[in-house]
Amino acid sequence: MEHDQLIVACDLGSTEFRVLVAAPSPEGGLTVLGTGSAEAAGFRDGDFVDVGSGSRSIAKAVRAAEASANVDIAGFCYGISGSHLRSLWARGQHKIGPNRRAVDARDVEAVLEKATSIAIPFDHAILASNPVSYTVDGIPGVVDPLDRPGSLLEVDAYLVTGSSSVQHNLEHTIEKSGYHAASWHIDALATASALLSPQERQEGVLLLDIGGLHTQWVIHRSGRIAGSGAVPWGGVHMTNDLAHGLRVSAAEAETIKRQRGLALRSLAEDVDPEVLFEEGEPDESPGLVAAILEPRLEEIVSLVKRDMGQDFQQSLLHRGVVVTGGGSRCAGTEQLIEEVLSLPAQRRLAPLGLSGGKPLPEGQWATAVGLAFWALGGGQDAGAEGGPGEPPHRPKGWLGGLFRRR
Repeated sequence: MEHDQLIVACDLGSTEFRVLVAAPSPEGGLTVLGTGSAEAAGFRDGDFVDVGSGSRSIAKAVRAAEASANVDIAGFCYGISGSHLRSLWARGQHKIGPNRRAVDARDVEAVLEKATSIAIPFDHAILASNPVSYTVDGIPGVVDPLDRPGSLLEVDAYLVTGSSSVQHNLEHTIEKSGYHAASWHIDALATASALLSPQERQEGVLLLDIGGLHTQWVIHRSGRIAGSGAVPWGGVHMTNDLAHGLRVSAAEAETIKRQRGLALRSLAEDVDPEVLFEEGEPDESPGLVAAILEPRLEEIVSLVKRDMGQDFQQSLLHRGVVVTGGGSRCAGTEQLIEEVLSLPAQRRLAPLGLSGGKPLPEGQWATAVGLAFWALGGGQDAGAEGGPGEPPHRPKGWLGGLFRRR
């Protein structure tokens, strides 16, 4: 089957690079044409600390995707993550005029420009700007101010900034791998756009992505992003705890976590954790696995709660928590999150909006799917930022030039 428009997206994950080749489906979603992956070498905290090994890993993942989809790839869009990302609230004010008139698009653009004209850390740039709510003549809570009569327009905007140095290094490493760094998007926002429905984003929801080396969170309210961040703990740390506690290798611990992981002690027969401090290899049991994993997962969720700070308003998150990522696969994860955050929680691993094509391999593909939706132009419909004041990094006209069918 021939496709007029092809899309390639690369998720630069903390433990694995995943490349997705897709095409728009007639139903409005995406059809998966091929995938490829490789171990994330030379990559730490969202940045390449070894350009050589990193570029080779990217090339390996892309070549696998080329073979899977039977296309030649020239470039791709990719995700940005890491502790260099910062988020902040900003307020802009724009005087429409001495006389009341209907707010037009130029007024909206002007007030957003003022909101983003703020002091940010050295070497940082605004990566995403999201107008959360407007105020017209002192009346707050306006979702869309266009055509509303007024003389003074204000906006509360949520901004995400990132290191320009990291951005340039990511682009340099991708180019060194032999491919074009076509465009980028923020990882956590891409994941949200692939996993959250419009109704959830409208009614208020927290997305918790427990990745390999870090856990990302995104809050959506009234259909817009209202908070995001990350903490430096994830599924790898849970695996390491198991390896240490059970006296097994990291590979064995990962298998135990994936196949028999339990993160809530109340779901298993109680075991005295003192056996972990005895000499010799303790016998694996559900209760012992839970005794090891529960404290770490509770710590991760508690750190996220603290990181959210004032953004975490339980009463506004009517759809509770959606948890995803490799670290969320253990039984009891949702119940533990409910206990810590006092919100209903559900696990969701499969991306929304896929229609036909090849099945996705085992693993975490939501970020790659979200990047593909965004590259297609579906970011706004999927709940990413977008709209007036958006940074000029959305791809325009590049999709058709990144592939050649074999």
